[in-house]
Amino acid sequence: MESLIDSQQRRIRYLRISVTPHCNLRCAYCQPDGPLPSGGPRDELSPHEIERLASVFARLGVRKIRLSGGEPTLRKDLPEIVRRLARVPGIEDLSLSTHGMFLAPLARPLADAGLGRVNFSLDTLDRERFRRLTGHDALCRVLAGLDAAREAGLTPIKLNVVPLRGINEDEIGGLIELAREHDAVLRFIELMPLEVARDLYEARHLGGDELLALLAEHGRWTEQARSLTGGPARIYARESDGLRVGIIDPLSQSFCGSCNRVRITHRGELRNCLFGRENVPLREQLRGPDWERRLEERLRRAILEKPERHRLEELDDGELYSLARVGG
Repeated sequence: MESLIDSQQRRIRYLRISVTPHCNLRCAYCQPDGPLPSGGPRDELSPHEIERLASVFARLGVRKIRLSGGEPTLRKDLPEIVRRLARVPGIEDLSLSTHGMFLAPLARPLADAGLGRVNFSLDTLDRERFRRLTGHDALCRVLAGLDAAREAGLTPIKLNVVPLRGINEDEIGGLIELAREHDAVLRFIELMPLEVARDLYEARHLGGDELLALLAEHGRWTEQARSLTGGPARIYARESDGLRVGIIDPLSQSFCGSCNRVRITHRGELRNCLFGRENVPLREQLRGPDWERRLEERLRRAILEKPERHRLEELDDGELYSLARVGG
């Protein structure tokens, strides 16, 4: 079966699925005005719909799926979703992005259901900073989830940190040590100028080169070949112990030319680019006796509209969104 290929001849191998837009935290750079409301009708894709979507993507060459949100562990049926995806032929890498607050009791059930690994969002190891950044005094619960994930074999763990000037750049050493203790990959993700955090961006943004200078205070680092990392991060290995640290800086170092990712929103809409504005509805194609053919045809047409590159630096019209809505 021919792979999904866009107009730039990029093969789509990686699918991110947002299973819910809801999150209980109010992180300063994501949804600072408070969590998305949980009232009203629930319009998330069902486990059955998620499985159907994944099965067609897998048949068309997708090999890697990451579940995200909002906060995916808010879904009571998350183990069922994982179990269904783990049995889809062709999926080789099934992972989860989470803030980790609810993961401790879920780690083993998710591993038993077939989850492979976990990405944690963790910007600070200071309890009071954590409370100020997220709106919850929950650092201990997140660290318990981190321990549980390791014990359940959900590895290699990735620790995602958004560095903020004057807030947490003094914690790089502590975060490096935490990653070393858990045999994890630490990744610094550049703060992006989304409308919800425009003022924060202007005051707190740290670019990739600035991060490299901060890393140099904690050892000598050698850059690894990007082709070996399987993702957008520039990976650096510390010469003394091989610890790996990644830097994802789409503004400073665009990686669009090798982008092999698309996203599905919680409503079943295809989003070709995280920073795009167009969503392609797919839910209707999941129904009826000829659903597989219709879905494949829709996907092939939609993938051709994947933009050559993001226009993040041009997004200044207030038409931006919380990352929680599309599974950043």
